[in-house]
Amino acid sequence: MIKMVIKWIIFALVIMGTCYLPGIKADGFEWAMLIAAVLTIINIFIKPIIKLITFPINLLTFGIFNLLLNCAILYAISYFIPQYHIENFLSGFEASVIIAIAYCIIKRF
Repeated sequence: MIKMVIKWIIFALVIMGTCYLPGIKADGFEWAMLIAAVLTIINIFIKPIIKLITFPINLLTFGIFNLLLNCAILYAISYFIPQYHIENFLSGFEASVIIAIAYCIIKRF
């Protein structure tokens, strides 16, 4: 249980770190914690279904389409949580790359 909470806090810190990119803003650490929780739930339950549906496109683009999926998920989260703002596509794409790399690293431990 403690290990899960530590991963959640680290993931929230990564999200707060992406707020230093131009065009991304979270209103506070408590909102970053909520975003981390929502993003984790989406990655566990919804993303495998989306990956299965988009498998042919993923196959054609050699997996680069996953980055666009991550960006779309971040935009959806910023739409439903107004305290998290993404102003343009490039900022969202950069944040999705950073978050995807961090998520892979955090999942390993």
